[in-house]
Amino acid sequence: MSDWTKELFEKHPELFLGALEKRIVQASREIDVLLRCLKEQGFKTKNILDLNCGIGRHAVELGKRGINVLGTDLSPHYIEIAKKRAKEEKVGDKVRFKVADMREIVSVLSDEKPFDGVINLFTSFGFYDDKTNDDILLQCCQLVQPEGFFVLEIINRDWVIRNFQERGFSRYEGMIVLEDRSFDQNTSRMHTTWTYLIQQDDKNFVLKKQITIDHRIWSLHELIEMFERTGWQFKVAYPGFGQQKSDVLLMDTKRFLFIGKRQNI
Repeated sequence: MSDWTKELFEKHPELFLGALEKRIVQASREIDVLLRCLKEQGFKTKNILDLNCGIGRHAVELGKRGINVLGTDLSPHYIEIAKKRAKEEKVGDKVRFKVADMREIVSVLSDEKPFDGVINLFTSFGFYDDKTNDDILLQCCQLVQPEGFFVLEIINRDWVIRNFQERGFSRYEGMIVLEDRSFDQNTSRMHTTWTYLIQQDDKNFVLKKQITIDHRIWSLHELIEMFERTGWQFKVAYPGFGQQKSDVLLMDTKRFLFIGKRQNI
């Protein structure tokens, strides 16, 4: 399995930057939802690890609410942008950022005090094989306080199957991204080839890069099984960001806001 994460987030981070910047305006509302859900479940939120934080849109919003946050990401480019945003938003005393591959998160953060919890948002999990994904969750158990939390905001496999589309596209300033998708129901892995076309003038676009994303997705019961075998107790699942309606069945929601609690050892 090729390591597409390094290809996209380290070698060509500018290609995915537009998708992150476009969602900055949603961050405040999403953090409102996140903190409300954590409060409902009785979790402390004074010190949080934002795993795969991207350009820090959620970490900065948490900092504005007086919460201490460490954001980590594979991309040095995104971390530099995140640091700049934290300084501009005057939350540098609350929010820190560090380059880190989540596969090595314990060794990178060996000097950190235990966190109240970990957040991983915007389908930023499932990039690797099942053994590696499990190991990341096991490592995160070592980084949180007893009774600490892990919040995973991720796309719902059941929704994908019912609404699967082989092709799609996104438009950003100066760029079009074409998507060609296939889904392996036996392995629950989505394979998506992103074709990046850069605008050359008013009428013409030129091919910049093609990258194939290989990504694991889960149904709710599969998430519960994965978390419970890696040191976490399933606490609750809500509909994902933008779908906070009480009458929405979890099986029908496009995304999950999944919360696990560290098991007592």
